[in-house]
Amino acid sequence: MTRIIQNLNNDWSFQLGSEERQTKKVHLPHTVELTPAISSGCINYQGLCTYYKEMMMPLELQYKKVIIEFDGAMGVSKLYINGELVKTHYCGYTPLVQNITAYIKWGEINEIKVELDNSDNEDVPPGRPQGTLDFTYDGGLYREARLYFVEPLHITHALLANEVAGGGIFVSYKDVTHESALVNVKTHVQNETQEEKNFEIEQQIIDIRGTCISSTKSCVTLKNDKAQHFEQELKVEHPELWSPETPYLYELVTTVRCEGVVYDEITTKIGIRTFKFTYDQGIIFNGVSRRISGANYHHTHVYIGNALPESVLRRDALKLRQAGFKNIRSHYPLTPAFVDACNEYGLTLIVSAPGWQWFKEGIFAQRAQANVRDMIRWQRNNPCIIIWEPMLNESFMSEDFKQALQHIVHEEYPYEDCYTASDNGPTDIQYKEFDENMLDPEGDEYELSNKEHVPVWVREYNDRPDDWDNQSCAWRTPRGWGEEGMLRAVDRSIGLDPQCRRQNYVNMVNDDKICGYGVWPGIEHNRGYQVTPCWGGTLDLYRVPKFTYYFYQSQQDIEEVGVVLFIANYWSEISSNDVTVYSNAERVRLYHNDELVEEIGPDEVAVKHPPFTFKNVRNRYKQRGRSTIRVEALVGEEVVATATRKSPGVQRKLQLEADFMDIPLLADGSDLVMVYCKVVDDSGNVVPMTADQYPIRFTVEGEGEIVGDETIGANPIRPEGGIAGVFVRSTTTPGMIKVKAQMHWKQNASCAIKPDEIIFESFAK
Repeated sequence: MTRIIQNLNNDWSFQLGSEERQTKKVHLPHTVELTPAISSGCINYQGLCTYYKEMMMPLELQYKKVIIEFDGAMGVSKLYINGELVKTHYCGYTPLVQNITAYIKWGEINEIKVELDNSDNEDVPPGRPQGTLDFTYDGGLYREARLYFVEPLHITHALLANEVAGGGIFVSYKDVTHESALVNVKTHVQNETQEEKNFEIEQQIIDIRGTCISSTKSCVTLKNDKAQHFEQELKVEHPELWSPETPYLYELVTTVRCEGVVYDEITTKIGIRTFKFTYDQGIIFNGVSRRISGANYHHTHVYIGNALPESVLRRDALKLRQAGFKNIRSHYPLTPAFVDACNEYGLTLIVSAPGWQWFKEGIFAQRAQANVRDMIRWQRNNPCIIIWEPMLNESFMSEDFKQALQHIVHEEYPYEDCYTASDNGPTDIQYKEFDENMLDPEGDEYELSNKEHVPVWVREYNDRPDDWDNQSCAWRTPRGWGEEGMLRAVDRSIGLDPQCRRQNYVNMVNDDKICGYGVWPGIEHNRGYQVTPCWGGTLDLYRVPKFTYYFYQSQQDIEEVGVVLFIANYWSEISSNDVTVYSNAERVRLYHNDELVEEIGPDEVAVKHPPFTFKNVRNRYKQRGRSTIRVEALVGEEVVATATRKSPGVQRKLQLEADFMDIPLLADGSDLVMVYCKVVDDSGNVVPMTADQYPIRFTVEGEGEIVGDETIGANPIRPEGGIAGVFVRSTTTPGMIKVKAQMHWKQNASCAIKPDEIIFESFAK
């Protein structure tokens, strides 16, 4: 009799535009239209689209309640069931949820239809026209969807219950230490039967071994057509505390049982932790003072826009965590799949209300307030969340509106570990180093609060374009520009760029008055108000690391991540004379063709693990022929890691790699994996510059397909820095997939670049 959760991702019919036209079969997550890799300048589709599907509603389930949930439907969305308008939703970043029981025809085929409009709409947050926006939202049912079939006696959905600080399941903690912790669970149960019900609510906390470590039961009574909150407390002895380094997750199993029969059961992943923001000791996290290094992130990718499947989101989260970042911030609530990954990988999270340089009294303000309530009720149980950002990003808002948002957060989350942050407003944490001049013409009216004795967080740093118009900036360096540009980007981080003497990484790590800081951005992204992407970040649009990635990675201690050792020099004819190495070792040795050049300590830079710079090496050692440099990382007198670079030769062959990161490709019709094609020489070295003029064509056989074609520049494609990437999408049938890569223009000479192929498998979910 318990709840049934049915995946709704597959087999939707999709129609673009408002006129009758041919439909196509699609699977969620889905974007309305594929776009070029560089899709900045507001070239994405704006307007109407429709999704619909037919499904049988079994007669044997007619006694259940039916709830439909879409994690993300971009723009203004209208939900129809069997031709009747059921709900209109006005936010693309919070779920569209509705009880549709009254509209169901049991034992018959039912039609679910969603009409979407992602056109500019100043009354729908973020409100600002997309052509003047610093990010993109491409449209569609771009997140996952599901149906819940629940008993008349059931745990409510937090967004449907509309209960302040309630609805669904709400987990909080108190008296948390390494010796013990108290876990409070508030459960909202609704009785829609025709009679009063006597039942029990059981809570069990299960560890990673599957052992129940704490449990409690309450026998309660609920009259018919009533809903009520029930609170229970569980004590956990010697808890494993959640932290970025030890992201330990328990399962909280909540069961509603009546006369021995389970009527409802929900499993919630929880992490027991305690934290407190201070103005002079950083964050006291599980009793330890710390400052958190983070990154800003946009939920977007090449070709598919915002429609990232769970595997791609997880890879993004894992790449950012492996770079050393321990906090993520965006301009809107992120999808549950990404939040789940943050919980599992140890990434703390700032959850922001949808907004960017826009405010309007009236219906817009009302919807913005509703968004804040929804995002808290939706995501409040995730241990990774440490800050709520209710104020609209970089926006001029009335004082009454700001006070209302602050009140909403603390009303919805009335516990001690609730913190809000903003540039300017009555929040618990003050953002620092906000550049008000970017908001011209109103920038001169913007007043920073400069509160005393208030915790401080730097939400964005490193990214200081010249005048916020031409957007020229050493940090915004495409990987294809080569070594010099990427080295300059690291120089900006470590304070060696004269354009940016403040608001860089050196300033962050040496400021004891801040609790944390987020680089802008962690990954390159497209935006509406410029024709070029934001080229900043540690990973490019295709998620290929730039030199900055390895620099940030090297700022982690060996005890936490092992030895990091990276040579930031291609050792080519046009490479820098200096050889720069990023490492967390104590000293580094450099060899040229096995001849010791020298052993040095780190540079004099005020970071935990400064770079190692070997001066004028190319002029002294690089001759006309190809040669090899090798570095050894030392801790004490022990060599703990080695790395080599050989001068790149002429391109000889293609080399394919699938970027799984131990996350399998699911045969669900929407899952994706990026396949990289490296152009390499006879020694397997990537040829970073000269190979970039030759387009590569990809083909696929078996249970997969290439995403995009020549109409959007996706296939064939030219490499960048010697590496090209294509998305391969699974079909709904598990099986083998063969991807082939060859030069687009056939080469007949004996020196022709040789093709390559790779075979991998998709799996049933």
